[in-house]
Amino acid sequence: MRVLFRVAAGPSIGFGHLVRCRSLARALGVPLAVSVRGSRETRRAASARGFDVRLGGIALLREPCRPAVLVVDDPSAQQATRWVRRARQLRIPVATLHDLGLAYVESELSIDGSIEPGIAGSSVGLAGPMYAVLDPSVAQARQLPPAEREGVLIALGGGEHVHQWGTRLAEAILERQPSQTIRLIEGFSHTATAGGHPRITWVAAPNGLATELRRAAVAVVAGGLTLYEAAALGAPVVALAVVGAQQPTIHGFARRGAAIDAGLAADPGATAHAADAVADLLSHPTRAARLAGTAARLVDGRGVFRAADAIQQLARRFEDQFNAA
Repeated sequence: MRVLFRVAAGPSIGFGHLVRCRSLARALGVPLAVSVRGSRETRRAASARGFDVRLGGIALLREPCRPAVLVVDDPSAQQATRWVRRARQLRIPVATLHDLGLAYVESELSIDGSIEPGIAGSSVGLAGPMYAVLDPSVAQARQLPPAEREGVLIALGGGEHVHQWGTRLAEAILERQPSQTIRLIEGFSHTATAGGHPRITWVAAPNGLATELRRAAVAVVAGGLTLYEAAALGAPVVALAVVGAQQPTIHGFARRGAAIDAGLAADPGATAHAADAVADLLSHPTRAARLAGTAARLVDGRGVFRAADAIQQLARRFEDQFNAA
């Protein structure tokens, strides 16, 4: 089955939409063909990470590139609508991915794996954390025997902000817990410079964070996909929003007793608050285990396979209709 993913990505939007489509492609067992709404540097970064970046824009929907299904993951309803309308004119079925009930467009299949139900009036086909589109390795890792957890993982997303806020946070944690080790995940579009504190290690994770999240005693993550991955893998989480749009998701996890809400990274005192929360969880393993257990019950990691099954059914339905005509 030929699938084209239309994805928005970049330092300001983030790279979670790209990662989500990669996860879906893996679950579908299809090549990772993407049209990226972003800068030339973003497309270059995606290519370097193994994405098959297709140039040509909306013309990719026509022969000889015509896909059996178009998957759109773009937080701009205006941009998504342009692609959806053209695909429907060409009788190509469309699946759209959303967050928090935002940027809905009319499509054959809408998927929103958010923990929060979304804005009032939104209508979605597949909704809730049981449809969170996470890398298939997360579900596989849940089946493994429990790993020994140690150290702190900091994974604040793919933008270059990880070097500013991540380093500052790591140093604040070590002020409170000098014997800890910190593993900092590199950004998507920038490679970290070696060196710095001997107990801080920068880590590249081009194929996902499942292994890192399984082994962390505490994980500090933002409010994107990694928060759901950490929940599914039972990692005690301190969540620090790097943009305001991530706060509703973090609030949703915190209200359910599944994460500690450390606020917005740019706010005064946020780094200290996050570091205090990490130190508290490290000092109280029973509390940390209760937090992680609640999170793992909310997110089972199999949402990507449910979404993939729905997309395959959509493609078959359209193929049957085409053959019948």
